[in-house]
Amino acid sequence: MAQAPNILVIEARFYDEIADDLLAGTKRVLEAANAKVEVLTVPGILELPAAASFAFHPSRRLSQTGGGQRYDGVVVLGCAVKGETDHYEHVCRESMSGVQRVALDFSVPCGNGILTVPTWELAQHRADPERGDAGGRAAKACLRMIALKRDFGL
Repeated sequence: MAQAPNILVIEARFYDEIADDLLAGTKRVLEAANAKVEVLTVPGILELPAAASFAFHPSRRLSQTGGGQRYDGVVVLGCAVKGETDHYEHVCRESMSGVQRVALDFSVPCGNGILTVPTWELAQHRADPERGDAGGRAAKACLRMIALKRDFGL
């Protein structure tokens, strides 16, 4: 039987109500999987890729006991709600591509729970663990990618 995964959850707290719901859904899934969870908080979704990069950078792996990696995967959580300017498009694009770049460059199993929505009501619906459960779905994606990575012997 595989060892319980150690998951880093990085949450952007720009919208506290949404962040609370995303985190609740994520924790529910990870606790059910007996995963070890550490939560790191950043101001907004644009900071998610940098924080993930810091955590999974190869130089950190070299400093870990036995040369291993501290975390088996990462779940990123946050939300951007469309406003009146094009700032939304830039922040969404850069945060999404940055998280994907970390996942690919460092072979990190990742669950992406970044909501990019046109309205506050849609954000609430998608974040709510009893309705959209975006946080729970991101946690499930991370766990599945960890299993897949293990299946490939990585």
